[in-house]
Order: sequence, then C-alpha cells, then structure tokens
Amino acid sequence: MNTNSRTKKRVAGCLLLAAAFAIIPFNSAKAQSDDELGVWTTVETSTKLSKGLKLEFEAEHRTIDSKGTIDRVSLGAGVSYKITKWLKASAGYIFIYGHTPEEKKIKWEDALVNDFGTFYDYNIDHAYWTDRHRAHISLSGEYKIGRVELSLRERFQYTYTSSATTEETKYRWQQNFDANYNEMEPTLILRETAPELKDAKHNMTLRSRLTAKWDIANCKITPFASVELYTRLDDWKGFDKLRYRLGASYKIDKDNEITLYYLFQHENDIDKPRTHAIGLGYSIDL
Repeated sequence: MNTNSRTKKRVAGCLLLAAAFAIIPFNSAKAQSDDELGVWTTVETSTKLSKGLKLEFEAEHRTIDSKGTIDRVSLGAGVSYKITKWLKASAGYIFIYGHTPEEKKIKWEDALVNDFGTFYDYNIDHAYWTDRHRAHISLSGEYKIGRVELSLRERFQYTYTSSATTEETKYRWQQNFDANYNEMEPTLILRETAPELKDAKHNMTLRSRLTAKWDIANCKITPFASVELYTRLDDWKGFDKLRYRLGASYKIDKDNEITLYYLFQHENDIDKPRTHAIGLGYSIDL
C-alpha cells in the first residue's frame, strides 16, 4: 500500500471518529426528552512566563435550554507550574455572574374550613442574578499507558456568593370538596408580591476529575472522556454532583486547538434537574 493511500485512510478514519463524537451528544440528548440541552462555550489562552510557569486566562458562557437562556458568564485568571514531567500545580480566581431561575413551591395545610376545605400556598421566588467569587488551587498528575493518557486532577475551590434582592409572590388558595370529597374549583383568597433578600453564602468543594485521552497515530483529533466528582467539604452529605464529558479535540497547529464535547451532570438532589450540554472550546498558546 502506498503512502498516499495510507494517508487517505488515516484522514478518513479521523473524520469518521469526529462525526461519531459529534453524533453521540445529540442522540444522548434526545434520549432524555424531559431535560433541556444547553451550550457551554469557552475561550482559553495561556502564555509562558518562564520554564514550567504559565499565565492563563479563561472566559466562559453557558446556556441551560434550547431557548438560549443564560445560566452564567465568567472570567478567570490563574497560573500553573510544571513541577515534574507528570505533575502540575495551579491556582486561580474566577468571577462568575450567575443566574438563579424562578422557583415554585407548594405548601399544604391540614386545617379544615367548613368541614370540607384545605388551604395551600403556592409561592414563586422570581429569578435573579448574583456575583460569585471563586478561588481555587489544583494538583494534576498524568500517566501514559501506550497511546492512552490518564490524568487525575484534584481541585479545592472556595466560592463566595453575594447577597441579592428579588421578589416573592405568594398565592393562598382554598381547595374545596363536595360532600363526597370530590375536588371542586379552588378559591384564591390571597395574592401578594414583596421584596425578598437572598443572603450571601459560601461553600468549599473538592473536585476530583479523572480523564482518559487517546493519542491516535498521525491524527490531529484526540478523543477523550472524563468523570468528575464534586464533594462539599463544609456541608458534607456524600457527593454533591457528578459530571461526565465525552468529546474530542482537534489540533489546528501547535498553538491553536478546538474542542467539542457532550456533558451530562446530575446532582445529589432529586429536586434539581439534570444537565445536558454541548461544549465548544477554543484555546491558544501565545
């Protein structure tokens, strides 16, 4: 087989691999029709300060549904230092402008009215935005087995979320029943909207991320998969959430790279929705 033929086959293989990783996210998203699909876009840049030492910047924009509802925007800066060939330390700061969506809550009371009535409150906490300040330190190790590179990153992060003022609308209904205990049309007896203060809060979290990359010979596309475990240290209740990524990166040249991935995340709270997202990233070394 001549060189041109081998090259064409390698290129075709890379293109098929890229197509497969592009299709997987959309098929997975369709399988979870009850969940929304967001888009996470990231731009990263880094520059070498000295041997092993880099200055890094990052900007990110996230949406949470097909309507393009913004979840958060963030800007970050940090430094990393290559301690050895396989071990790296880093630290940084991220400013996050985050959106908290509207939340609906129903509260029942067992008080009877005229022997056949029950009260219930239907409260709405309106959506609002908050500033979040996050500091983090990380330690990352790499180990290569053949063409598969395994890496483990342990990151400690402290996040301070500022207080915010929003509105809460309260509805109080009387659910009536007839003599046979069949539900009748409920009666609205109260509706009021008032300002509500959301207190400032903070959390300390340990993030443990395991990543596997496959270095394909003579191919600029590098598939990867990762799983990341979030554990709250200041309010420990087991794991806080799990995040999975499956995607591939494409090396344009030695300084420029683009990444496409599918992300699935679920939290240790049945009241919080699962997250599905398509991730798009671009990074450049200056």
